[in-house]
Amino acid sequence: MIPNDTPWSGLEPGRTDTRRVDASARWNWFWAVMPRNDVALVLQLSRLPSPQPELPPLKNLELRFQTLPGGPILYIRLKDSAQLELFETLCRDVIAAGEIADSESEALARAVGRTFRWHQLLRRGRIAVLSDDAQKGLIGEIEVLKLLIEALGVRPALVAWKGPSGAPKDFELRSDCIEVKARRAAAQPFVKVTNEHQLADVPGRRIWLAVLAIDIVEEPHGYTLAERVQEVTDVIERVDPSSMSRWQLSLADADYDSEQDYSGSRWIVAPPAFYSVPDEFPRIAAPVPLGISGVSYSLELSACAPFHTEWSDIRSKLTQEDRHE
Repeated sequence: MIPNDTPWSGLEPGRTDTRRVDASARWNWFWAVMPRNDVALVLQLSRLPSPQPELPPLKNLELRFQTLPGGPILYIRLKDSAQLELFETLCRDVIAAGEIADSESEALARAVGRTFRWHQLLRRGRIAVLSDDAQKGLIGEIEVLKLLIEALGVRPALVAWKGPSGAPKDFELRSDCIEVKARRAAAQPFVKVTNEHQLADVPGRRIWLAVLAIDIVEEPHGYTLAERVQEVTDVIERVDPSSMSRWQLSLADADYDSEQDYSGSRWIVAPPAFYSVPDEFPRIAAPVPLGISGVSYSLELSACAPFHTEWSDIRSKLTQEDRHE
């Protein structure tokens, strides 16, 4: 039973029944009750985006495109009726985000992005501003991501980016893995390896270590984390907008919240130095003796010097074997 004090009250259950949210709205938003009596928010579209953005499954929500006799739609369906009050708040926030868009495609992108943000809030609670150390680490991964986007394309690069999900390697491609380490330029010439899996062998794949010097600076020098994120966002929107949802989810998994203020820290980044990690590379790698785990250690960069590799050489291997990842 749908409560009378909700925007879905009076809509007929058992079939898709809708009511326009606001006749004066810029875009075609509808309150809807789906065939399984689930409430939903619908954005009616003039046409489906091509290519369609990837819409991964969300907890307690269904986000999907559908083509109806009246035309294509995007709908957000609530799967848990106990969350009805919160879902109404979510819907009104999504509508507000979409209404400031200047085009239907932008309204769609903002609606999807806002839904992902709510997904993260419901899953983890409000995300705080990342610490300076966390910002530095994320910037390092984004710098390598930019190189991979240039070499392989947007989608293969984003698929390979595993760091936000907590995988052993920051980037995992079909034939290569890349672990990224960020450090201060003036710090002792070491990088911290946090466990025995980060530089461990992966059968059938080459292992690379990328080390970036990243330093905090005063305005107007450098750039903020938010500015670097926006730079990549602009590239994805221009080159492969269907990959935007994967980018947004990866950022959310990295605990990056675009609504937070990152203007307090500005950064400069040196080009990454790359090292191959063959058997003779100085490392502690799995498997370690039985009963030992979580091994962390400092890796002296001077000991890595014999394994230094130019990015152009790595890129040539990637473009030969990993482009279609």
